[in-house]
Amino acid sequence: MNDKEKGQRYDYLLNKYKGIEREINMVPKLPLEETLQSLDSREYTPQNLTQINNLKHQLSLIDEEVKRLHSY
Repeated sequence: MNDKEKGQRYDYLLNKYKGIEREINMVPKLPLEETLQSLDSREYTPQNLTQINNLKHQLSLIDEEVKRLHSY
């Protein structure tokens, strides 16, 4: 992969990363009162927490690919 292709791939990954971060920020949190009353202080419903975990996993995959791009 040449430098131009690496740059294009990096830009694509950066845009994808930002999009996933926006998705994470759009997932509704539980009201603060519920979070404070919960023993485990969960911010999300179980369903939303699964969604957050999946999105964070996608972010980690992007991070790994970016690291590989730097090692070429």
